[in-house]
Amino acid sequence: MVATVRADAFCHSMVRSLVGALLAVGEGRRDLDWLEVVAATEGRSSAIAVAPAHGLTLESVAYPDDSSLAARAEATRGRRTLP
Repeated sequence: MVATVRADAFCHSMVRSLVGALLAVGEGRRDLDWLEVVAATEGRSSAIAVAPAHGLTLESVAYPDDSSLAARAEATRGRRTLP
């Protein structure tokens, strides 16, 4: 399986959780309705088994140009809230 994940920020084990959920559906252990419910749930679901790190490869990291980097970082931090 090949998965490409792009975002301006990632939470701890976020990609492993995404891949784990997709593997559960792809292997027939879960259906698409389950995936839709999990995706709509706020916060991390304990129903998702994270994919093992072995086999996952970070291929690249890209940053905005210098003139946009500070604004992008501020906007990203602005969306984070404590429970």
